[in-house]
Amino acid sequence: MRDSVMWFLVTSVVISALAVVNVRHEHRIAYLAFQTEQDRRDALDDEWGQLLVEESLWAFPHRIEKDATKLLSMRAPKKEDIKFVGMDQRLTGEVSDGTR
Repeated sequence: MRDSVMWFLVTSVVISALAVVNVRHEHRIAYLAFQTEQDRRDALDDEWGQLLVEESLWAFPHRIEKDATKLLSMRAPKKEDIKFVGMDQRLTGEVSDGTR
């Protein structure tokens, strides 16, 4: 009887030890995956910051005006080219030249 209890206890200890080894191994694998995802998150945060800086540079008014002038051959309208159209003028067809 003592021998069977002893074998049961030894077997239980060995199984518990193997379970601990397995859990620690799985923990290491999960932690490595976690670290990899954190590194990926940090890289994406850096890229997002760079994109925000680039977006703010493209949004500068002088940059937009320069690109419109240079790339699209646009220009600011002359005063005589500006026409004002009001709600009542749409019905009559009259257009103002900007002087009131």
